[in-house]
Amino acid sequence: MPRPLGQHFLKNKEIIRKIIEAAQLQPSDQVLEIGPGEGAITGLLAQNAQKVLAVELDEHLADNLPSLPNLKVLKANFLNINLAEILGSSPGKWKVVANLPYYITSPIIEKLLIEGSPFIESMVIMIQKEVADRIKALACRETGAFSYFVNYYAQVEMLFKVKPGSFNPPPQVDSAVIRLTPRLLPEIEAPADLLFKVTRTAFSARRKTLRKSLQPLAQSMNSDLDRAFQKANIPGEKRPEELTLLDFSHLATALQETSNIGDL
Repeated sequence: MPRPLGQHFLKNKEIIRKIIEAAQLQPSDQVLEIGPGEGAITGLLAQNAQKVLAVELDEHLADNLPSLPNLKVLKANFLNINLAEILGSSPGKWKVVANLPYYITSPIIEKLLIEGSPFIESMVIMIQKEVADRIKALACRETGAFSYFVNYYAQVEMLFKVKPGSFNPPPQVDSAVIRLTPRLLPEIEAPADLLFKVTRTAFSARRKTLRKSLQPLAQSMNSDLDRAFQKANIPGEKRPEELTLLDFSHLATALQETSNIGDL
């Protein structure tokens, strides 16, 4: 039976090897591991890096991780820790390696990208394959607001799929390992808060046209929606999954430019 935290412990040695290889560790690297569980990859991370910080919420699991000179175990809820304080206290960038619990995948990724990006060089994370597919997909039926959020902050690479039998206990779905590489500077002109407000609003009514779904937001901004569509060169009859990240940026900027109340 899985633990109450929904953990599925990795046991497939070939998959473990591929994750370590994908992390591209150097002897001088420092690694943040989130949810090490039973430590399937923790020891190998420590063998290949200068320093490993493992954050584990389950005290029993944390106490049973290997005792190594370059391994520090932090017993904490990852979502509650101060990433800037912890990662910023060491010179140089960090690499993240993690087998993320399915039920808090999105909040962890959001925290890593918003708070951790200035301190992180790369992230190799294992997540539910369906979520990985959605993150990778833009401007298609599978995409969602979270896809645009992740791609705003990072380059996304799909590395490989992991079958349920690679875990104990096996989950009911496939997993996938992806690499996120934080962008040094976002390639999008629109302010992040406004961009994400527009994408979330659009996808909250994804079956509607943009003209209908964005009308309440435009009214709250005192923006001229028709003029915004014209300035962004985007037909209001389109649906959100038809837009690229750059399209959403243009639209968000146009909404701001046609607003009578200035920046939000």
